[in-house]
Amino acid sequence: CNMLNILIADDNIYYVKNLVNFVISKNSNIKIVNIASTGLEVLRAIQENPNIDLMLLDLKMPELNGIKTLDKLYDMNLSHYPNILVISGENNLIKKIVNHPLVTDFVNKSDDMITVYNKLLNYEKQLKFSNSKEELSKKISSELIYIGYNPSHLGTQYIKECILEIYEKNCSEYSQNLENYLYKQIAFSHGKSFQNVKSNIIKATNFMYAESDMSILKNYFHFNDNKRKPTPKIVISTILSKL
Repeated sequence: CNMLNILIADDNIYYVKNLVNFVISKNSNIKIVNIASTGLEVLRAIQENPNIDLMLLDLKMPELNGIKTLDKLYDMNLSHYPNILVISGENNLIKKIVNHPLVTDFVNKSDDMITVYNKLLNYEKQLKFSNSKEELSKKISSELIYIGYNPSHLGTQYIKECILEIYEKNCSEYSQNLENYLYKQIAFSHGKSFQNVKSNIIKATNFMYAESDMSILKNYFHFNDNKRKPTPKIVISTILSKL
């Protein structure tokens, strides 16, 4: 589901009402899941709902202001943090949290609703991209496991990254130039040597060939005989054709 789940943290009920009504009238994929009027309510809401994608945070709130709320949240060491869009008209307060690790963006409270809404649209697009990439990753993993790759093998992870990279860049030429481009790029991103990545991919592919049902490989790769061995290049190009 690509619905953007939002928590609004603001004690100004009139501002919140206007914002909620504006957003609801514009986009059914943006869902207001909670409204908090104090910092303490924010902390409870975040703990109770790990599916919040974005929090709109006012910095002036009773009990626990926005700045202290951010610090408390950071100290909680959660496995998942929502994006945090600070909405405030207090420039002196914004300066205090401009480099806070949890804050992803700012908007001035005096800005019109369309400005805030456009920010929300950007987060919705990011969420859609993230979800589609996750689905794509699952599909590739499923294909690799089906033909016999061991999902826990490092080489399987590397070959999956090769497929993702080619698919996302929409450049089939990369599959013809694995060693000079993709292997080196993956090696760099993992802090490994080119030879380490190449070796692990070959080992994972050899394991796949040894463990897989030959009839599956023959049908999957359209081989004419049961003894032909798929190379990483063939594996990558074949899975790409199925995505």
